[in-house]
Amino acid sequence: MNIVSFPQRLRLADWQALAAERMAPLYADEVDRWQRLLDWDTTARWQDIEVRRRQGGAQGLAVVDDSGVVRGWCHYAVRDRVLRLDTFVTDEEAVAEMMLDRLLSVPALAYIERVSAFLFSELSGLPQLLRFRGLSIDRYWYLGRELNTVAPPALPAIRRWRPEDALATAALLGRAYEPGAETRPFAPLGTPEQWLTYVNDVARGAHGTLLPDASFCLPAGPDRLSAVSLVTRIGENAAHLVQLVVDPASRRRRIGQQLMDMATAGAARTGCRRVSVIVGGSNRAARAFFDAARFRTMGSLLAAGTLQPRRATAAVSRPATRTFASGRR
Repeated sequence: MNIVSFPQRLRLADWQALAAERMAPLYADEVDRWQRLLDWDTTARWQDIEVRRRQGGAQGLAVVDDSGVVRGWCHYAVRDRVLRLDTFVTDEEAVAEMMLDRLLSVPALAYIERVSAFLFSELSGLPQLLRFRGLSIDRYWYLGRELNTVAPPALPAIRRWRPEDALATAALLGRAYEPGAETRPFAPLGTPEQWLTYVNDVARGAHGTLLPDASFCLPAGPDRLSAVSLVTRIGENAAHLVQLVVDPASRRRRIGQQLMDMATAGAARTGCRRVSVIVGGSNRAARAFFDAARFRTMGSLLAAGTLQPRRATAAVSRPATRTFASGRR
Protein backbone atom coordinates (compact mmCIF):
# COMPACT_ATOMS: atom_id res chain seq x y z
CA MET A 1 0.00 0.00 0.00
CA ASN A 2 1.30 3.41 -0.93
CA ILE A 3 1.31 5.97 1.87
CA VAL A 4 0.67 9.50 0.71
CA SER A 5 2.18 12.24 2.87
CA PHE A 6 0.73 15.70 2.80
CA PRO A 7 2.77 18.82 3.47
CA GLN A 8 2.41 20.30 6.90
CA ARG A 9 0.41 23.50 7.14
CA LEU A 10 2.25 26.43 8.64
CA ARG A 11 0.84 28.95 11.10
CA LEU A 12 2.35 32.33 11.95
CA ALA A 13 2.04 33.37 15.58
CA ASP A 14 3.24 35.98 18.02
CA TRP A 15 6.09 34.30 19.91
CA GLN A 16 4.53 35.29 23.22
CA ALA A 17 2.03 32.50 22.59
CA LEU A 18 4.85 29.96 23.06
CA ALA A 19 5.60 28.61 26.53
CA ALA A 20 9.07 29.11 28.02
CA GLU A 21 9.84 25.40 27.70
CA ARG A 22 9.27 25.62 23.94
CA MET A 23 11.57 28.62 23.58
CA ALA A 24 14.37 27.10 25.68
CA PRO A 25 15.65 24.64 23.02
CA LEU A 26 15.48 27.37 20.36
CA TYR A 27 17.71 29.60 22.46
CA ALA A 28 20.02 26.66 23.22
CA ASP A 29 20.45 26.01 19.49
CA GLU A 30 21.43 29.66 18.95
CA VAL A 31 23.88 29.61 21.87
CA ASP A 32 25.51 26.52 20.39
CA ARG A 33 25.64 27.96 16.85
CA TRP A 34 27.20 31.27 17.90
CA GLN A 35 29.69 29.50 20.18
CA ARG A 36 30.64 26.86 17.63
CA LEU A 37 30.97 29.11 14.58
CA LEU A 38 31.85 32.53 16.00
CA ASP A 39 33.33 31.72 19.42
CA TRP A 40 30.77 34.10 20.98
CA ASP A 41 28.93 33.17 24.18
CA THR A 42 25.39 34.57 23.79
CA THR A 43 23.88 32.81 26.83
CA ALA A 44 23.28 36.02 28.81
CA ARG A 45 21.70 37.70 25.78
CA TRP A 46 19.04 35.03 25.38
CA GLN A 47 18.36 34.94 29.11
CA ASP A 48 17.68 38.68 29.01
CA ILE A 49 15.51 38.39 25.90
CA GLU A 50 13.46 35.58 27.46
CA VAL A 51 12.78 37.66 30.57
CA ARG A 52 11.62 40.56 28.41
CA ARG A 53 9.59 38.23 26.16
CA ARG A 54 7.61 36.90 29.12
CA GLN A 55 7.05 40.44 30.34
CA GLY A 56 5.82 41.53 26.91
CA GLY A 57 8.82 43.79 26.30
CA ALA A 58 10.46 41.81 23.48
CA GLN A 59 8.70 41.30 20.17
CA GLY A 60 8.97 38.27 17.94
CA LEU A 61 7.25 35.86 15.57
CA ALA A 62 7.20 32.07 15.27
CA VAL A 63 6.09 29.78 12.45
CA VAL A 64 4.60 26.52 13.76
CA ASP A 65 3.44 23.49 11.77
CA ASP A 66 0.52 21.12 12.43
CA SER A 67 2.72 18.94 14.63
CA GLY A 68 3.59 21.85 16.86
CA VAL A 69 7.18 22.05 15.61
CA VAL A 70 8.64 25.56 15.43
CA ARG A 71 9.94 25.84 11.88
CA GLY A 72 11.29 29.38 12.23
CA TRP A 73 11.30 32.38 14.53
CA CYS A 74 12.54 35.94 14.72
CA HIS A 75 13.14 38.65 17.28
CA TYR A 76 12.76 42.34 16.50
CA ALA A 77 12.25 45.72 18.13
CA VAL A 78 10.53 48.95 17.16
CA ARG A 79 12.06 52.00 18.80
CA ASP A 80 12.13 55.64 17.73
CA ARG A 81 10.23 54.70 14.54
CA VAL A 82 12.94 52.19 13.55
CA LEU A 83 12.16 48.53 12.91
CA ARG A 84 15.29 46.58 13.90
CA LEU A 85 15.42 42.89 13.08
CA ASP A 86 18.03 41.23 15.31
CA THR A 87 17.37 37.48 14.98
CA PHE A 88 15.99 35.49 12.04
CA VAL A 89 16.19 31.71 12.34
CA THR A 90 14.95 29.25 9.72
CA ASP A 91 16.36 27.04 6.99
CA GLU A 92 13.21 27.21 4.83
CA GLU A 93 12.47 30.01 2.37
CA ALA A 94 8.68 29.55 2.69
CA VAL A 95 8.95 30.11 6.43
CA ALA A 96 11.22 33.12 5.90
CA GLU A 97 8.68 34.65 3.50
CA MET A 98 5.87 34.27 6.03
CA MET A 99 7.82 36.19 8.66
CA LEU A 100 9.04 38.87 6.26
CA ASP A 101 5.55 39.36 4.80
CA ARG A 102 4.26 40.13 8.30
CA LEU A 103 7.18 42.34 9.31
CA LEU A 104 7.41 44.33 6.08
CA SER A 105 3.74 44.64 5.17
CA VAL A 106 2.32 48.06 4.37
CA PRO A 107 0.31 48.33 7.63
CA ALA A 108 3.33 47.32 9.72
CA LEU A 109 5.49 50.01 8.09
CA ALA A 110 2.92 52.81 8.34
CA TYR A 111 4.65 54.39 11.33
CA ILE A 112 8.21 53.29 10.61
CA GLU A 113 10.89 55.63 9.29
CA ARG A 114 13.64 53.08 8.78
CA VAL A 115 14.27 49.33 8.62
CA SER A 116 17.53 47.78 9.82
CA ALA A 117 18.64 44.17 10.11
CA PHE A 118 21.91 42.55 11.18
CA LEU A 119 21.55 38.79 11.07
CA PHE A 120 23.62 35.68 11.58
CA SER A 121 21.60 33.57 9.18
CA GLU A 122 22.61 30.53 7.15
CA LEU A 123 19.61 30.70 4.82
CA SER A 124 21.21 31.16 1.40
CA GLY A 125 18.11 32.70 -0.16
CA LEU A 126 17.57 35.36 2.51
CA PRO A 127 19.48 38.15 0.70
CA GLN A 128 17.25 37.72 -2.34
CA LEU A 129 14.10 37.73 -0.22
CA LEU A 130 15.15 40.98 1.43
CA ARG A 131 16.14 42.63 -1.87
CA PHE A 132 12.77 41.69 -3.34
CA ARG A 133 11.17 43.66 -0.51
CA GLY A 134 13.20 46.77 -1.25
CA LEU A 135 16.07 46.47 1.24
CA SER A 136 19.71 47.12 0.42
CA ILE A 137 22.13 44.32 1.33
CA ASP A 138 25.72 44.06 2.50
CA ARG A 139 27.75 41.15 3.86
CA TYR A 140 29.85 41.72 7.00
CA TRP A 141 32.78 39.36 7.52
CA TYR A 142 33.52 37.91 10.93
CA LEU A 143 37.29 37.46 11.31
CA GLY A 144 39.38 36.01 14.12
CA ARG A 145 42.89 35.09 15.19
CA GLU A 146 44.88 33.79 18.15
CA LEU A 147 46.38 36.28 20.63
CA ASN A 148 49.81 36.89 22.09
CA THR A 149 50.83 39.09 25.01
CA VAL A 150 53.70 40.91 23.32
CA ALA A 151 52.89 44.62 22.92
CA PRO A 152 55.12 46.78 20.70
CA PRO A 153 56.34 50.24 21.72
CA ALA A 154 53.40 52.62 21.60
CA LEU A 155 52.98 56.32 21.04
CA PRO A 156 53.56 58.07 24.38
CA ALA A 157 50.23 59.88 24.21
CA ILE A 158 48.13 56.71 23.93
CA ARG A 159 46.11 56.07 27.10
CA ARG A 160 43.26 53.88 28.28
CA TRP A 161 39.83 54.75 26.99
CA ARG A 162 37.33 55.96 29.61
CA PRO A 163 33.51 56.26 29.52
CA GLU A 164 33.86 60.05 29.70
CA ASP A 165 35.54 59.82 26.27
CA ALA A 166 32.20 58.80 24.74
CA LEU A 167 31.34 62.20 23.25
CA ALA A 168 34.78 62.65 21.67
CA THR A 169 34.63 59.06 20.39
CA ALA A 170 31.23 59.69 18.78
CA ALA A 171 32.65 62.77 17.05
CA LEU A 172 35.63 60.74 15.79
CA LEU A 173 33.35 58.06 14.38
CA GLY A 174 31.33 60.75 12.65
CA ARG A 175 34.48 62.00 10.93
CA ALA A 176 35.74 58.54 10.01
CA TYR A 177 32.59 56.94 8.56
CA GLU A 178 30.32 57.89 5.68
CA PRO A 179 27.54 60.29 6.73
CA GLY A 180 24.84 57.72 6.04
CA ALA A 181 24.62 54.10 4.92
CA GLU A 182 21.43 52.08 4.59
CA THR A 183 23.04 48.78 5.49
CA ARG A 184 25.23 49.98 8.35
CA PRO A 185 23.90 48.20 11.47
CA PHE A 186 24.97 51.04 13.77
CA ALA A 187 24.35 54.80 13.34
CA PRO A 188 23.01 54.39 9.76
CA LEU A 189 22.16 58.09 9.49
CA GLY A 190 25.54 59.10 10.90
CA THR A 191 24.09 61.76 13.21
CA PRO A 192 25.99 62.79 16.37
CA GLU A 193 23.11 61.47 18.46
CA GLN A 194 23.25 58.03 16.80
CA TRP A 195 27.01 57.79 17.19
CA LEU A 196 26.80 58.74 20.87
CA THR A 197 24.06 56.14 21.45
CA TYR A 198 26.23 53.51 19.76
CA VAL A 199 29.32 54.35 21.87
CA ASN A 200 27.28 54.33 25.08
CA ASP A 201 25.79 50.96 24.10
CA VAL A 202 29.31 49.55 23.71
CA ALA A 203 30.33 50.96 27.09
CA ARG A 204 27.23 49.46 28.73
CA GLY A 205 27.91 45.97 27.38
CA ALA A 206 25.65 45.68 24.34
CA HIS A 207 28.52 44.09 22.36
CA GLY A 208 30.15 42.11 25.14
CA THR A 209 31.68 43.29 28.42
CA LEU A 210 34.02 46.23 27.87
CA LEU A 211 37.67 45.45 28.66
CA PRO A 212 39.24 48.65 30.07
CA ASP A 213 42.73 47.10 29.96
CA ALA A 214 42.40 46.54 26.20
CA SER A 215 40.59 49.72 25.13
CA PHE A 216 42.77 52.71 24.22
CA CYS A 217 42.64 56.14 22.64
CA LEU A 218 45.00 58.77 21.27
CA PRO A 219 44.07 62.33 22.37
CA ALA A 220 44.40 65.15 19.84
CA GLY A 221 43.65 68.15 22.02
CA PRO A 222 40.88 69.11 24.45
CA ASP A 223 37.81 66.88 23.97
CA ARG A 224 39.17 65.47 20.71
CA LEU A 225 40.54 62.04 19.84
CA SER A 226 42.47 61.00 16.76
CA ALA A 227 42.17 57.20 17.27
CA VAL A 228 40.24 54.73 19.43
CA SER A 229 40.17 50.98 20.01
CA LEU A 230 37.27 49.45 21.94
CA VAL A 231 37.55 45.79 23.00
CA THR A 232 35.00 43.61 24.79
CA ARG A 233 34.96 40.11 26.25
CA ILE A 234 32.49 37.85 24.44
CA GLY A 235 33.43 34.55 26.09
CA GLU A 236 35.62 33.11 28.79
CA ASN A 237 38.66 33.13 26.48
CA ALA A 238 37.45 35.33 23.63
CA ALA A 239 37.70 39.08 23.01
CA HIS A 240 36.07 41.19 20.31
CA LEU A 241 37.53 44.31 18.70
CA VAL A 242 34.32 46.32 18.46
CA GLN A 243 35.96 49.43 16.99
CA LEU A 244 39.37 50.36 15.66
CA VAL A 245 39.01 53.84 14.19
CA VAL A 246 41.56 56.47 13.13
CA ASP A 247 40.78 60.04 12.14
CA PRO A 248 41.13 60.41 8.34
CA ALA A 249 43.60 63.28 8.96
CA SER A 250 45.86 60.95 10.99
CA ARG A 251 45.96 57.89 8.74
CA ARG A 252 49.01 56.32 7.07
CA ARG A 253 51.09 56.78 10.23
CA ARG A 254 50.70 53.21 11.57
CA ILE A 255 48.56 54.51 14.42
CA GLY A 256 45.90 51.90 13.74
CA GLN A 257 48.49 49.11 13.78
CA GLN A 258 49.96 50.28 17.09
CA LEU A 259 46.55 50.68 18.66
CA MET A 260 45.44 47.22 17.52
CA ASP A 261 48.63 45.61 18.82
CA MET A 262 48.18 47.29 22.21
CA ALA A 263 44.50 46.31 22.32
CA THR A 264 45.09 42.65 21.47
CA ALA A 265 48.01 42.40 23.91
CA GLY A 266 45.82 43.93 26.61
CA ALA A 267 43.06 41.42 25.87
CA ALA A 268 45.59 38.57 26.10
CA ARG A 269 46.71 39.78 29.53
CA THR A 270 43.11 39.52 30.76
CA GLY A 271 43.09 35.81 29.88
CA CYS A 272 41.67 35.94 26.35
CA ARG A 273 43.24 33.60 23.83
CA ARG A 274 41.38 34.72 20.71
CA VAL A 275 40.12 37.98 19.25
CA SER A 276 37.51 38.66 16.58
CA VAL A 277 36.41 41.63 14.50
CA ILE A 278 33.55 42.36 12.09
CA VAL A 279 34.41 44.09 8.80
CA GLY A 280 31.96 45.46 6.26
CA GLY A 281 32.09 43.78 2.87
CA SER A 282 32.48 47.12 1.09
CA ASN A 283 35.37 48.22 3.35
CA ARG A 284 38.24 46.83 1.31
CA ALA A 285 40.91 48.82 3.14
CA ALA A 286 39.87 47.41 6.51
CA ARG A 287 39.70 43.88 5.13
CA ALA A 288 43.22 44.19 3.72
CA PHE A 289 44.45 45.56 7.06
CA PHE A 290 43.10 42.61 9.04
CA ASP A 291 44.18 40.08 6.43
CA ALA A 292 47.73 41.41 6.83
CA ALA A 293 47.33 41.04 10.60
CA ARG A 294 46.64 37.29 10.13
CA PHE A 295 42.91 37.36 10.82
CA ARG A 296 40.99 34.54 9.14
CA THR A 297 37.35 34.33 8.12
CA MET A 298 35.17 32.55 10.69
CA GLY A 299 31.75 33.43 9.27
CA SER A 300 29.62 36.29 8.05
CA LEU A 301 26.57 38.32 9.01
CA LEU A 302 23.95 39.80 6.73
CA ALA A 303 23.25 43.52 6.99
CA ALA A 304 20.09 44.89 5.38
CA GLY A 305 18.27 48.16 5.60
CA THR A 306 16.44 51.01 3.96
CA LEU A 307 15.98 54.65 4.80
CA GLN A 308 12.72 54.61 2.83
CA PRO A 309 10.67 51.79 4.38
CA ARG A 310 7.47 52.44 2.46
CA ARG A 311 9.13 51.11 -0.67
CA ALA A 312 9.62 47.80 1.16
CA THR A 313 6.20 46.31 0.70
CA ALA A 314 5.22 42.67 0.77
CA ALA A 315 1.70 43.51 -0.35
CA VAL A 316 2.63 43.49 -4.03
CA SER A 317 1.19 40.78 -6.23
CA ARG A 318 3.84 38.26 -7.18
CA PRO A 319 3.72 35.92 -10.14
CA ALA A 320 3.80 32.19 -9.60
CA THR A 321 7.35 32.06 -10.91
CA ARG A 322 9.22 34.98 -9.49
CA THR A 323 12.40 36.64 -10.69
CA PHE A 324 14.18 38.26 -7.76
CA ALA A 325 15.77 41.66 -8.18
CA SER A 326 19.55 41.51 -8.28
CA GLY A 327 22.12 44.08 -7.35
CA ARG A 328 22.13 46.63 -4.58
CA ARG A 329 19.65 49.48 -4.57
